[in-house]
Amino acid sequence: MKTLCVSVLMMVLTGASATAQNTPITIRAGRLIDGAGGVSENVRITLDGPRIARVDRLRGAVTYDLSDLTVMPGWIDTHVHLTNHFDADGRNHSDPDETPEQAILYAVENAYRTLMAGFTTVQSLGSPRDLDLREAIARGGLPGPRILTSLRAVNSRTGTPEEIRAFVRQLDADGADVVKIFASASIREGGAQVMTDEQLQAVCGEANQLGLRTVAHAYGTESLTATIEAGCGGIEHGTRYDDAVIALMADRGTYLDPQIGLLWENYAEHKEAFLGRGNYTEEGFALMEQARVTGYETFQRTLAHGGVRVVYGTDAVAGAHGRNAEEFVARVRYGLQDPMDAIISATSRAAEALGLADQIGTLAPGFAADLVAVAGNPLDDITAVRGVMFVMKGGVVYKNVAP
Repeated sequence: MKTLCVSVLMMVLTGASATAQNTPITIRAGRLIDGAGGVSENVRITLDGPRIARVDRLRGAVTYDLSDLTVMPGWIDTHVHLTNHFDADGRNHSDPDETPEQAILYAVENAYRTLMAGFTTVQSLGSPRDLDLREAIARGGLPGPRILTSLRAVNSRTGTPEEIRAFVRQLDADGADVVKIFASASIREGGAQVMTDEQLQAVCGEANQLGLRTVAHAYGTESLTATIEAGCGGIEHGTRYDDAVIALMADRGTYLDPQIGLLWENYAEHKEAFLGRGNYTEEGFALMEQARVTGYETFQRTLAHGGVRVVYGTDAVAGAHGRNAEEFVARVRYGLQDPMDAIISATSRAAEALGLADQIGTLAPGFAADLVAVAGNPLDDITAVRGVMFVMKGGVVYKNVAP
């Protein structure tokens, strides 16, 4: 049984950068799901450095024989919080004495767990510390997923519309990939709209002019309507809204990133670690349980419409990193999403939402050689996503426990 490939293990031990091999790499896929709805059997994937050169019929010897596995594009999680962690006492982070060095090491650990779980790209929404982590991973010095980050968030206290526009310009100058907006209060505080329509129009209007994407933490019909009509590109959470909002999202092409599984399961499992910190109260946990139940029905109603661009995001916080694939299981089992659609939501559609549709999320010539392989067939049994056996990012193998 192989674990980390030798090159990556040496990188971790010595600090050397991992780079794609110079000689052509070929991979046999017993089953290939291409991320865009296509399925093929017994094919060969040929790499050209960090990119896919060809996908064709199987012939000849291969570098990696994954004939017993299902191969897909590396998964994309459009909503994580890589810096969120439990302190040494096992409680949700709030240690005022934690050093920046300690904090970034927790984020490095979370990034590594996420990559090993098959997620080769994430959007971290977010912390200023994401910037250094993004750059270190991009240099090849650390094993982790490709990172896009918001750095900071816009909320009702950011200021007047003019002050908000200036804040967005600063985010752009600081290197943010996306603007995160708190249009609503936390669900643990009821989730009501907290930003005015004018504030929302300012942030989304300015971001659109700069070519920056926007995603908004929003719950409820009122908040979602105001956010979408302000020109914001994506909704995080949602949870409860009427059919008019569904039609509006479909009409405007708004991306929706709901969470119906891992987020709630993680909070329930680690309740004692969160309870008593900030708005993590008994009342807050009761409101989260209500949101979970409401979310199933809302998610099913949204899927039934057929026109909303639903993407995959987990809102992974402390305790959830590396378990990101559990959201697949919840969406299929309880949200009644078709398994293929769930996979597309975490591959080509997620890439589209991130503005990277021509680079990642599809297993085809010209795309990044980001691959994940699992034992079994997730189209027949979605729990197969738990059995990640092989992970490649940019032509570099980071995990190989294939039989």
